[in-house]
Amino acid sequence: MLGLRETIKLVHRLLDDAKISHALIGGLALASYGSPRATDDMDLIVLEEDRDGVSEILKKNGFSLFQESVEVLQFSGLGNVDVLMARRPISRKLLAEADKLGPEGIPVIGPEGLIGLKIQAYINDPVRELQDKADIQFLIQNVESLNWSRIWEYADLFNQRSALDEIKKKARL
Repeated sequence: MLGLRETIKLVHRLLDDAKISHALIGGLALASYGSPRATDDMDLIVLEEDRDGVSEILKKNGFSLFQESVEVLQFSGLGNVDVLMARRPISRKLLAEADKLGPEGIPVIGPEGLIGLKIQAYINDPVRELQDKADIQFLIQNVESLNWSRIWEYADLFNQRSALDEIKKKARL
């Protein structure tokens, strides 16, 4: 098994060589905004139409697909990689607008999109709620010039405006 840094380099190179747009989400994206995170996997977002290409490339290069759904492909083997499919206009926009560069020059989704994905994550898996809300609070406290109209749009998708108001109050904004 490769270390995380080697996994990042390899996956980025493979997808970049195949001209597959990808961007970091999850713990590594948070780290790009200054949140120290212990993580052992790489979380990416790609366009839904690149799903088969991503799967084929990673499997040909030593990764094993161990779980898949309409939304996510999960790989292990050489390293742990979770790939989220950008299927809806809002997630496709997140990928298209990823411009901050993270480790190894990989694009990272914007903080507003990261907040939206954190909201979606704890709605889909309530066990994650405390950590995801703490991550949202970190972003609110540490990223300047957030686009609040976009953040409210994400919150409204999941009926989480009041929860986001509470997080904002804790962040003293």
